[in-house]
Amino acid sequence: MYRRFLVLLVVLFPLVAIGATPGKAKGKITFNGKSKDLAYAYAWKDPEKPNLTVVVLSDTKLEDKILADRWAMIDLAKKDKVTAVLVKIAPNGDINSGTFYTAAEDGYFDAVGMHKWAKKTQSPTKIAGKLSTDHEGHFFKTSYSYSAEFEAPIGPAPKKK
Repeated sequence: MYRRFLVLLVVLFPLVAIGATPGKAKGKITFNGKSKDLAYAYAWKDPEKPNLTVVVLSDTKLEDKILADRWAMIDLAKKDKVTAVLVKIAPNGDINSGTFYTAAEDGYFDAVGMHKWAKKTQSPTKIAGKLSTDHEGHFFKTSYSYSAEFEAPIGPAPKKK
């Protein structure tokens, strides 16, 4: 019995760890001329629309409870403790929604139509490629752009805990 438990633990532990392990991103995100490095990538299937893959590129390592809570992300962004972009990618590569998290615009703003996705890999367990804006955008007083290559495991949707 103990042996079976140990084998099960060894087999399942990596699957549990995938949800909490960020992927890697390499690029920049810029608001009002001030750039930050994007270093972390997170991905999961949208619980409400499982055909969409949610991707977050961030300058800061984030806990699941933060990723799961839009208001917690906004609060950290208002305090300039995180700068990030979140997009939802369809199987055909279309991006149907996007959110920028930044102190420059009271924590966040939603923007669609300017995100570009150059796919390298898009499978049920992994997503990789390049996300960027096709030009510098403007949202009221805020100018913005980003470009980053990334690779991330597609884990379970984060939970608030």
